[in-house]
Amino acid sequence: MAKPAKQKQRPSSDAPEKATEGKARSARTLLMAALVLSVASLGGGFVLARIAFQQDAASFAPDYVEDTGAEGEQTAHGEAVPKDAGPAAGHGAQGDADGEGAGSEGILQFEEIVTNINGFDTNGRPTQSFLKLNLVLVYRPEPGATALMLTRQPFMRDLFTGYARSLTETDVRGMAGVLNVKAELLKRARAAAGNDLPREILISDLIVQ
Repeated sequence: MAKPAKQKQRPSSDAPEKATEGKARSARTLLMAALVLSVASLGGGFVLARIAFQQDAASFAPDYVEDTGAEGEQTAHGEAVPKDAGPAAGHGAQGDADGEGAGSEGILQFEEIVTNINGFDTNGRPTQSFLKLNLVLVYRPEPGATALMLTRQPFMRDLFTGYARSLTETDVRGMAGVLNVKAELLKRARAAAGNDLPREILISDLIVQ
């Protein structure tokens, strides 16, 4: 009798799936290893950077120790100031070098200016009114500025009075008029002083009646 032909054994369908699972496992293993190495390298870099920062900070540390004992304290400029010198020592003594007090420094008071100005009534006829002006000059507080401003004050007042006499009621009306008057007075103050030490004109009273 003829022997039946042997059937070829078909490959199992589970083989490709097992191969795919093996590849996925090896890929996950490699990914985990890469993550571990990355974390380790970051941690090592942080530690090295911190050590380097501490070394740099130590290299910039001051190599002196301030002496706050019985001999006195040091000012910001390194000058020793005795403890019993009081708060006026150190920086407070600089006022003597300037030669001028700081009480009224930068402010120049003027006496009241009263003059006649021209105007017009409701019918257009010319009228005369009184202008009363009280002002203060603010100047830059430089050494010697106070003496110069006091010397030039009479000339400033003369220019102020002459300008006030040329005004009309329309010139001093409203905020725009006041600002224009201040600008013109400042211009004349600088002309009388011969420099730009005058910085601003402060008007306390500007009355027309």
